[in-house]
Amino acid sequence: MNAPGAGAWVRLYELLLARYGPQGWWPLAGRAGRPGFDRRGYHPGRYGLPAEPRGRFEVAAGAVLTQNTSWRNVEAALASLRARGLLTPAALRACALRRLAPLVRSSGYFNQKARKLKELARFWSGLSGRPKRGELLALWGVGPETADSILLYAYHQPVFVIDAYTRRLLERLGWAQGRESYGELQARFHAGLPARAPLYQELHALIVRHSKEHCRPEPLCSGCPLAGSPCRWPRERLT
Repeated sequence: MNAPGAGAWVRLYELLLARYGPQGWWPLAGRAGRPGFDRRGYHPGRYGLPAEPRGRFEVAAGAVLTQNTSWRNVEAALASLRARGLLTPAALRACALRRLAPLVRSSGYFNQKARKLKELARFWSGLSGRPKRGELLALWGVGPETADSILLYAYHQPVFVIDAYTRRLLERLGWAQGRESYGELQARFHAGLPARAPLYQELHALIVRHSKEHCRPEPLCSGCPLAGSPCRWPRERLT
């Protein structure tokens, strides 16, 4: 494995940002179409959002629902909850599982995710201030990726989110071998980049965008902004 040299992480960010522009994560669908938000709730260049409890809980609920599914499916589930006034901790706690599960069916694993939402709502109801990472990880159904998504996007804490897109990109760049733990990969981002939440938010979102457009399971290397430098994966495959 070729360890990224000085400035390589920043260069990665610059190349992706130059190609795709600000992504406006995490989308707040409840504000879709309002000034500063697009029709799906993305808010490019506005990194301090959400700034109030309702928006933070919406991000947390979305982070649970997006496990093992696409954001389009999550949008449908959130819309269903919002239409019934169930996007608050108190309302979710009071909602019976048999009623809640069908409402989030679009997100997949809906029985499990209904339980996870109720567990999250129970925890949130007693929350005072910002949650600690260990507290989130202690919740049933919350792993490192979900916990860090909540901390980064709901509370603007500088913790980089490692997901399947990130792993795939790092392996193709030659910056990871595929055996690293979540913590090992996260530590590499933290060591290579300034501890700034807006930077982490944007880079994570850009990696997801890039992985959907070019660095797919079967990559589309033509026109890739990383082709050749820093990524040499296509050339290595041909030799």
